Amino acid sequence: MNQEQFNYNNLLKASVENATLGNMFRIGARCIAEIGGRFFLLVEVEIGPEGSEMEQVVIFRISAALAAALLSAGVSRCQIVNTIPTPMPGTEVNLICGFVEGGNIFLVFDVENSTDELVLVRVPLCAIVG
Repeated sequence: MNQEQFNYNNLLKASVENATLGNMFRIGARCIAEIGGRFFLLVEVEIGPEGSEMEQVVIFRISAALAAALLSAGVSRCQIVNTIPTPMPGTEVNLICGFVEGGNIFLVFDVENSTDELVLVRVPLCAIVG
């Protein structure tokens, strides 16, 4: 077993089981994004007591083979859109972070209603002159 497979097995086990450690650490939403032929695993980490936790997203650059394995194991694809998700009654939308890839900024929103999912909003980078 190589290091990537070992890390994948441990991460998948934690994410599929929605791991909890003393109600202070939880793995929340997770998804696979394909951007410009590259693959990324996004994992929401919730730290602190439920209801007042801090949410962070960790992003791993992964191989196409690992992405395929995670997708077939049940990890969903990230929804990539061009507009910010709209909060509605019963739906909470929170901006978690952003990252730059391939000439775009991707804002990562946590969208929670009956499900918990990460939504990426693609924003083009501005040109800087001078």
